[in-house]
Amino acid sequence: MERTAIVIGAGLAGLSAADRLVGAGWDVTVLEARDRVGGRTWSDRAANGARIERGAEWVEEPQHELIGLCGRFGIPLVRAGMSYHDRRPVGGPPVTMDALVAARAAVRDLLAELGDDAADLSVADALARLDVADGVRTAFRARLECTAGTPAADLAATHLAMLADAPDDADSLRIGTGSDAPARALAEHLGERVRLGEPVTALALGPDGVTCTTPAGTYAAARLVLAVPLALLTDAPFAAVLPPAVREAVDGFGVAQAAKLFVPLTAPVDPQAHLDVHRDYWVWAANEGDAGLRPILGGFAGSMPMLERLEVEDGPATWAERLGEMLPDLPLDLEAAGVQTWHDDPWARGVYSCVPPGSRPDGDALRRAHGPLVLAGEHTDDVWSGYMEGAIRSGIRAAHLVDPALPAPLAASH
Repeated sequence: MERTAIVIGAGLAGLSAADRLVGAGWDVTVLEARDRVGGRTWSDRAANGARIERGAEWVEEPQHELIGLCGRFGIPLVRAGMSYHDRRPVGGPPVTMDALVAARAAVRDLLAELGDDAADLSVADALARLDVADGVRTAFRARLECTAGTPAADLAATHLAMLADAPDDADSLRIGTGSDAPARALAEHLGERVRLGEPVTALALGPDGVTCTTPAGTYAAARLVLAVPLALLTDAPFAAVLPPAVREAVDGFGVAQAAKLFVPLTAPVDPQAHLDVHRDYWVWAANEGDAGLRPILGGFAGSMPMLERLEVEDGPATWAERLGEMLPDLPLDLEAAGVQTWHDDPWARGVYSCVPPGSRPDGDALRRAHGPLVLAGEHTDDVWSGYMEGAIRSGIRAAHLVDPALPAPLAASH
């Protein structure tokens, strides 16, 4: 049993860890509660047949592990014809896109001035210190609350980095065959090692390793890679095996909440992106590389108060109505709109991790081995938390911790 491992979770983190370990000769079993792989990457089809992403969607140029994984399996990356980072504000004080781009320099200056103290200040308080026009401040608040899925008062000012690091004039990337294509490719490569529909009901760590019980039976191995979403770590059976340092670190994070909207387009439009600064959601129409426009308007709303305001629990109707009011000239089939929520998904209970002001969670505790236990998941990555890249990097790191002969993730930067 010496070179055996159990991986709990068949998202990008768990599958990446399993892939590396299997390549090094380990006997690995991957246990997944869902009936599909991919976790919070999930590609589907809208009412008009257009591909939609119910979960993660965007790819950044410096995300080398994700881009490399796509290259390994021949998965195409395609240009969107618009920037994920540039969203035209609607409904607030007047502001130009040039003013928003220029104001990113003020954010960079503020973060440099705050230094480590940014962790103790909220985004709301930090934005109040910016010497910028009201339209800029309003748009930045809505942008951050939307993307981080948390009210600005409950976010550490370190989250301003997503503005400070945003590239100018980007043509953003997406995965041409669906964001879950890398997970599907990894699972196919791993074959029967991946066991779907097997939620872990009991878990024990001991001097001889780990035992996991699922409805299908009990598994034993020398090492455990726990690659489940942050919100699940404090639940049974996982909480019982967390060392105190890990539990304390987990408690220092927040869980972001968001929903996605999908509205078929009835005629071609130019690639574009708009941000509703009153309801903290953004929408986009984008190309699929040389294939041209993907005939769908996508939307993403962040923070639980805004999801309640948009009444997503009752479906897409209220959100679609607000969208129609915001962009009345777009050719939208509002009756065919669909919505995806994650707070009510029992295997996720949120979209990704965030950090509240003053919590300063010990992320290093999540990035080291604790006896036979190693953690993986976007919440454990120190650079790309909240992204597909962070999930993949965490899986590579977990495999390295289990087997130090394996390489660690590539050096990362935004």
